[in-house]
Amino acid sequence: MPSGAMTHIELDEETDVFLTKTQLSEAQALSLYKHPHFDLEWPNPGNDFQYKLRSKGWVGHFPVSDSVIVVKPKVPVASIFRMLEVAYKLKSFKIGEGETAVQSLDEVYQHIASILAQRVNDRWRKGLYRTYVVRSEDLEWVRGRIDIRHNIRNVVAASPRLHCHYEELTADVEENAVLLWALHVASRLHLSREEVRQQIRRAYRNLAGDVTLQPKTAHDCVGRLYNRLNDDYKPMHGLCRFLIEHTGPSIDIGSQQFLPFSIDMAQLFEAFVAEFLAQKLPQNLKIDIQYHARLTANADLSFRIDLVVRDRMSGEPLSVIDTKYKISGQPAESDIQQVVAYAVELGVSRAYLVYPFEIKHPIEAKVGGIRVSTLGIDLRSPLAQIWSALLPLIGVQQ
Repeated sequence: MPSGAMTHIELDEETDVFLTKTQLSEAQALSLYKHPHFDLEWPNPGNDFQYKLRSKGWVGHFPVSDSVIVVKPKVPVASIFRMLEVAYKLKSFKIGEGETAVQSLDEVYQHIASILAQRVNDRWRKGLYRTYVVRSEDLEWVRGRIDIRHNIRNVVAASPRLHCHYEELTADVEENAVLLWALHVASRLHLSREEVRQQIRRAYRNLAGDVTLQPKTAHDCVGRLYNRLNDDYKPMHGLCRFLIEHTGPSIDIGSQQFLPFSIDMAQLFEAFVAEFLAQKLPQNLKIDIQYHARLTANADLSFRIDLVVRDRMSGEPLSVIDTKYKISGQPAESDIQQVVAYAVELGVSRAYLVYPFEIKHPIEAKVGGIRVSTLGIDLRSPLAQIWSALLPLIGVQQ
């Protein structure tokens, strides 16, 4: 990424970095203190009068004052690719294959943006997805159906035009608009590889001739209906979702406009486990993701439970699962207390805690009538091995 007048401060995920007052200005410190993705401790005798900085589970590039904070993941980039493949349903792209040399998150973004641009260009050459949309406008000739009532109401205007309703076959539809916005986002990233930038510009120009640019959110990329004419759009929308979801608003740093990108590793790990289970669940079970349980209280309180496993036919909850993204260590008592509270609220007797590392001594505890189990999965392992480790979550022993 071009640096220009920007300075870079690097730190590792889940690791404290100590900075002197010459390394971190007061303006930068104030920005970091207010930043939602960082914890900053001010200089004091306990830290040798240095700033102590730590990321709150986020990795990526963050603009702060006149600098860029670069948080490097501890998890290998190959493991991040694999989690992305599962969480964003990108397995058909095999985005991790041949990318063993990728060592940084900006290369991850470049690779995904490149795949999207290539797929969009391929689809453009074959022909963009088009569908009929209803148009209504005043025309000099009859097209479609004349709106008689509208024309009678406006007869006083003595206009020679007729208000008509008609259908038009167009590529300016939501499916293509999502692609165009994601390419727009990708074009504003500081990507170092010129060939990738060219691919993105070419794909953007190809779409821009037929599609209107309009802001889209990650939500617009999911829950869409597909048919045999646009089925190949589904994985492309998965790539769009990643690019839109993990980039921030444009921020000016010095003379440069910087579009930050970041990944919430806790959110990615949760999405990875959820989607992996959803793909492998037996027919008699289903899974709720991000379930909100409203508490009976004299205030507006609720639990946000990562995953709830239910019986598909009856809808009865069977167990609760809480993912805890911690790179190392052991499960904490507070983790167990939290998942037990979830189980009590839903009235289930099984609760699980899932961690992204191998647990040397897994915990099996009973709190009242609730059994709590801890599971650890090594993200470096093959997917078949990860699935084997997750089997107990659906009541299957290895």
